[in-house]
Amino acid sequence: MTEETQMPTLQAHVNYLELAGTKFRFEARLFGLTDFLQAEQLLFENPAAPEDTEETQPEDGYIQSEAPAEPIPLERAIIFRNKRNKRTFILRFPFEGDWTEETFSGELDLNHLTPTGRPLPMGYFDAFFGIVQGKSILHEAPFGDTRSLIPVIYRVDTKHSNVLLKLEYEVVVQYSEYSNTLGFHSLKQGETKRFISLIEKFNKSKKKWRKRAFKFRRFTFKSIYNVTKWTQPIQDNKVVFASDSRSDVSGNFAYILNEIERRDLNLDVKTFFKPNLQSRRDWRDKFTLPYHLATAKTILVDDFYPMIYPLNIRKGSDLVQVWHAVGAFKTFGYSRLGKPGGPSANSLSHRNYTKAIVSSHNVARHYAEGFGLREDQVIATGIPRTDMFFDQTYIAEAKERIYEEYPVFKTKKVIMFAPTFRGNGAKSAHYDFSQLDLDALYEAFHEDYVFVLKMHPFVRRRMEIPEVYADFFLDLTDHREINELLFVSDILITDYSSTCFEFSLLDRPMLFFAYDLEDYISKRDFYYDFEEFVPGPIVRTSEELIERIKNEDFEMQNVKAFAEYFFEHQDGKSSQRFVDQIILGEDK
Repeated sequence: MTEETQMPTLQAHVNYLELAGTKFRFEARLFGLTDFLQAEQLLFENPAAPEDTEETQPEDGYIQSEAPAEPIPLERAIIFRNKRNKRTFILRFPFEGDWTEETFSGELDLNHLTPTGRPLPMGYFDAFFGIVQGKSILHEAPFGDTRSLIPVIYRVDTKHSNVLLKLEYEVVVQYSEYSNTLGFHSLKQGETKRFISLIEKFNKSKKKWRKRAFKFRRFTFKSIYNVTKWTQPIQDNKVVFASDSRSDVSGNFAYILNEIERRDLNLDVKTFFKPNLQSRRDWRDKFTLPYHLATAKTILVDDFYPMIYPLNIRKGSDLVQVWHAVGAFKTFGYSRLGKPGGPSANSLSHRNYTKAIVSSHNVARHYAEGFGLREDQVIATGIPRTDMFFDQTYIAEAKERIYEEYPVFKTKKVIMFAPTFRGNGAKSAHYDFSQLDLDALYEAFHEDYVFVLKMHPFVRRRMEIPEVYADFFLDLTDHREINELLFVSDILITDYSSTCFEFSLLDRPMLFFAYDLEDYISKRDFYYDFEEFVPGPIVRTSEELIERIKNEDFEMQNVKAFAEYFFEHQDGKSSQRFVDQIILGEDK
């Protein structure tokens, strides 16, 4: 067939229609079908093939040939298509005898129209005559005006039933002037789950069993603790480090332990870690942990720790919250009563601490409120892990490690993008990456900068970085220590994250990309007026972001004052003060 050949047009004229119960019988004449099929046959019988040349012949004169692929047969069909979601079902009628026969007749059962043998799902479907080849629809034609052949509106109930499910629909069949064909409107009347309901009952009972098992474990845990504290004395040299958010010694705990080892203190240190709240605790820990909690002079936690909150901490022991964040920024704990994701007034969480540490007396009142403590129980030792910002040897070694791992940081400046998550917690955490204009950022900065993403660990969905931008946008979310990355960063872009506190110690520029400030305030709120509080410009769009960086408009005069307010001690001795005041109990 030449390029000038026009594909014939398929038209339908319906001679007979009958709707009886769920049976749908039809007879039609498809005008143009003969020409259409002959044109298709010509394509299959005369495929274009390259001419043989001497170069294509094997030297031994033996010509290998492959069996020609068997052509996919053409079939007539009734096609049901949902015009809203384009969902399509094809009912096939193979050609019999003379394949150019233009008469098309057949019968359908409205109970079995989908590939799984079900009725049409809920929705509005138009019906067409068609010619199909495999999964491809080559041509189709509407039924035309059929109002003289069927009732104006025909209603019928369709059903589907199997071991798992029973479905019931009402199908309304009528002529559609919009599509000039028959329309089938399927309405779900009912749905009965069979084995599925049994599975749901099983899951409910499983959930109840887990809840009972948890109550039993908690009862056993409390019982071991209480029996131990009634029968065993406190061991003055025992210190317990417990965390449900880390699997090894790191963060504040690492600096405290290093200080204990440096001073060769005669302390009996016990550590109980697991990587997250969902992970299982070692079975031995379930018995040994309450024993050591009951006999320890000092218990240190660095985050939410649910197993400890139902305990009535014995007199003479200290339960100290060594919080993972610095400063006071977003409201937390009991400062969030009545807010989305906040605790209930009857919650036991955070209720039994005897002490907490902070970076400055200026924020003690906020931590006291968040943890339900008196202000004199909140001690401004400084935050142990911030000692690294005053250790030039450590900084040099950390930078060398980063440069070795990411050589591009040696040749280009680094923009660190480290926002917090949106949502009420780990399960709902997300971030709206569409707020970043990747094209504009790349165009503006790719020659001089790299753009490093360090997302909050709660945010599971990562930003999709186009391959063409892979040398500019680097996702280093999995790099454990953000402070090491801060050492090599020239500019920090954050929003409501406490990262700004540590970065202020480096006296470098910050921008606050707060595109949803009003919404965040209404849901989470802050201890300070955000616009007066942050030590850098607030931007809401990528365009503002780019303009500030290009113009080096960072309001640097605010950074040093910010650091002085939130860091009472800038001497690198917070770990030493912590050991002296919290573990050894020396006077301030």
